[in-house]
Amino acid sequence: MPSTPPRRPRVAVAGASGFIGTAVCRALTDAFSVRALTRSPARAHTPDADQRVTWRHCDLFSASDLVEGLTDCDYAVYLVHSLAPSSRLTQAKPRDMDLILADNFAQAAAANGVKQIIVVGGLIPDSFRISPLLWSRREVELVLASRGTPVTALRAGLVVGPGGSAPRLLVDLVRRLPLLLLPPSARSMTRPIALVDLVRAVRHCLGQPETCRGAYDIGGPECLSYEEMLRQTADVLGLRRRILTLPWMPLWLASATARFFSGAPSAVVGPALESLPQDTVIRDNPIQRAIDPAAIPFREALRAALAPSGRRLLPSPRQPIEGQSRELMRRARLVRSIQRVILPPGQDAAWVAGNYFRWLGACCWPMVCTHIDETGRCSVFIRFPRLHLLTLQWLAEESSPQRQVYAIVGGLLSRPDGQGRARFEFQTLLDDRYTMAAIHDFAPALPWYVYLWTQAVAHLLVMRRYQRRLARLAR
Repeated sequence: MPSTPPRRPRVAVAGASGFIGTAVCRALTDAFSVRALTRSPARAHTPDADQRVTWRHCDLFSASDLVEGLTDCDYAVYLVHSLAPSSRLTQAKPRDMDLILADNFAQAAAANGVKQIIVVGGLIPDSFRISPLLWSRREVELVLASRGTPVTALRAGLVVGPGGSAPRLLVDLVRRLPLLLLPPSARSMTRPIALVDLVRAVRHCLGQPETCRGAYDIGGPECLSYEEMLRQTADVLGLRRRILTLPWMPLWLASATARFFSGAPSAVVGPALESLPQDTVIRDNPIQRAIDPAAIPFREALRAALAPSGRRLLPSPRQPIEGQSRELMRRARLVRSIQRVILPPGQDAAWVAGNYFRWLGACCWPMVCTHIDETGRCSVFIRFPRLHLLTLQWLAEESSPQRQVYAIVGGLLSRPDGQGRARFEFQTLLDDRYTMAAIHDFAPALPWYVYLWTQAVAHLLVMRRYQRRLARLAR
């Protein structure tokens, strides 16, 4: 009888549809069974040329979806960020969404006995001044490690590869502007890394949870300023450009100029420019030493990432399905709203949920009142005339002291035929430092533009007032 081939270890790649995720999936198929997790239904249902990669739609905001998505996985690679929209309306900062996604992933990994999580973050400067983008990446590392699974954090600077947003910004600026005026922070130094070298670092760490546990700085063979990268980009494109670094230039002006001439979204340009002002130094470590001998210089990596015309970067792997994804979100008309609140000492998510619903009636008195019955069902009414606005049912089987889940099951303001599972969650993380109050997949019954200027605004104002209330209690 022929012997059964040994089971190959299974690795889940979250954020697999991005330019890094696509390359990582392809590189792992020779030794691993690869499960690619994506939030995009359009991507999950699009046939893949590489049959060795199994694509699965997984709502990373859903704890139960992630537990199912990581079933039978030995390892996981986490490449998720929240710059791309996930709902038609999102009332949330990307860094707050990143915390929820990372905590859901960490809990699902722990529940499935995943042996290692590899996360790609950003280089942290040796300074007390850290940009919001880099601090968000650091928080993600902390959250992923907070549930017990060994975490390997690969901290990289600008990643140069086909479809990358940062190299695309460089190429578009050089291609469209004969004169580039830069802020003084453009002289800050970093170590850009080729996508293939980043993938090699992931391969080197994967399957070694004990020997590769912790954070590792990685970069390419050159230490370059952003000004020098623009000069080399112009040289690779065969264009003559005048590049001047001014002694003073406000970042908002640099950001507006880059957005206008490159066409890049503000979610990409703003965080990138905020990360400029400090030099980054790569600390010596075994992973950097492993990739150093064959590391690719910036100029060579950029040339390999260009389209055959030699004037544009190759498209992002997401590009073919971006239009379909936007159309699906538009038709679904769903809302996500997330606010981070500081948790008073000694309290948990169960306390916050109860406190919030009791406070809501007092906050909106005399117009609104709330009623909570013995099953945890909360109803919200207008007093005069008596109108039933919303009903939220507490889900005991999905709730714990660190997570309270309320399904939005009725009321005049909720559309009963909404796609997804409308819910209000209170989730504590980072050792109960914060509670995230999050509405997911809410389908408003009001006409969309009426909702935007009435209910959406009212909810945001109420949540900001509650944030201030808990901040006072935490002092």
